[in-house]
Amino acid sequence: MPAFLQTVRRSAGAFRPVTVAGLPRVPRGVALLALRLPWLVPVRLRWRAAAGGLGLVIARLQAESSVGAVMQSLGEEHGRSLREQLSYGKGPLECARAVTLANRLFRIHAHSEMRGESALVITPGCPWSREEWWGATACGAFSRYEVGLTRGLNPQVRLRYESKRTRGDRRCVGVYSWSEERKAE
Repeated sequence: MPAFLQTVRRSAGAFRPVTVAGLPRVPRGVALLALRLPWLVPVRLRWRAAAGGLGLVIARLQAESSVGAVMQSLGEEHGRSLREQLSYGKGPLECARAVTLANRLFRIHAHSEMRGESALVITPGCPWSREEWWGATACGAFSRYEVGLTRGLNPQVRLRYESKRTRGDRRCVGVYSWSEERKAE
């Protein structure tokens, strides 16, 4: 195949829509850009994603009574979709970036960074974390989504929390690293 046709084919792939349950369809190139630079996602698109995600959670709660289980299975489904459609989640940093974007969709100003072989997602706090109605149970449901998203993206990457505001810490810090099975290989 001529080089020109390969370039056209590759460029056309950037416009192929990415479909993730409960989220707006966006072109593949836009999805990859949002994962890399989540602060560029327009407010209107974040609102649509958050509203669609909330609707999906409510619909799934009818079949299952545990919010945490629903959130984790939804996260795994979203992670698998991103992995299959974008080939995303190859390592801890890509998993951390996906979680950062998920947080930003809900107006949580998280950012990701590397620390040695691990990636971190640092969250100074949710807009509602100081409200009296918010607590460890609700926070745990969001954490279960993050665990599911990570597992769906790459089962060999593990997430643990170094600190959490619901435990009295100043901020939340999720640590993404290779699982013990991966390290043994």
